[in-house]
Amino acid sequence: MTKYLITGGEGFIGGRIVRETGGVSYDIKSGSDILDKKRLEEAVKDACGIFHCAARISVPESVSKPDEYYKTNVEGTRSVFDVAESIKLKIVFSSSAAVYGDTTVAVGEESAINPKSPYAQNKVDGENILKDSLLPHIALRYFNIYGPGQSSQYAGVITSFIENALHDNDLIIYGDGSQVRDFVFVSDIARANVMAMERNNVSFEVYNIGSGTETSIKELAEMILRLTGSTAKIIYKQPRSGDIIYSKADTSKAERVMKWKAEVSLEEGLLETISFYKGLMKK
Repeated sequence: MTKYLITGGEGFIGGRIVRETGGVSYDIKSGSDILDKKRLEEAVKDACGIFHCAARISVPESVSKPDEYYKTNVEGTRSVFDVAESIKLKIVFSSSAAVYGDTTVAVGEESAINPKSPYAQNKVDGENILKDSLLPHIALRYFNIYGPGQSSQYAGVITSFIENALHDNDLIIYGDGSQVRDFVFVSDIARANVMAMERNNVSFEVYNIGSGTETSIKELAEMILRLTGSTAKIIYKQPRSGDIIYSKADTSKAERVMKWKAEVSLEEGLLETISFYKGLMKK
């Protein structure tokens, strides 16, 4: 049976890939550190590929703890890369749309890179590490991921809105709600990873992984209130410094080359996520 190693395999995305592939988790939560090359070498002995999802992922925290983020996200990726290179294993790397920074139009893979945070720069550095190889590694630039089981520590706006709506707590929007995001469901992310690993590419490639659909934060809040039947209100506050105004993926390359396209609509994904959190409330 094909065996994959998934770094960060107990995380939100990594856990989905473990379930999707039957692969083996390698996660700091279980004492497996990607900076421990000896342990990593032992773990990949029988592997035929690595899904590298392990990372620190909070943009605000990366600003306050840049050294810690660099160590995990860049030195850690270098460690995974070195071990993979030694036995010629392909890596599918979890990158981020954060590499693009502020944009005003849908971005393609050839769009300018303009990282605005240490976290975003970490992802640029990680991609550059993979580019140095002659092996067929792939980087997937995720847009706004959501779904059941997202960590409350790093939860995106959807998780926050749903939890508040279910408790009839007001939904806070920073700014006027016109900010645009491209939300993509976690199962679509996992499927993109598997397709990238199975792709018979011969050199490094990068793909945008998003829905290709724009949704304003105001529209999102209104949709969540409707789907939950909440009596909560939408409260507008001053915009936060550094918040990106517009983010949308041009996914045409993934659709054309990998034959991947997001399948879960925002409403479908929200309903599944709402159902999950309702279940937690009953426990």
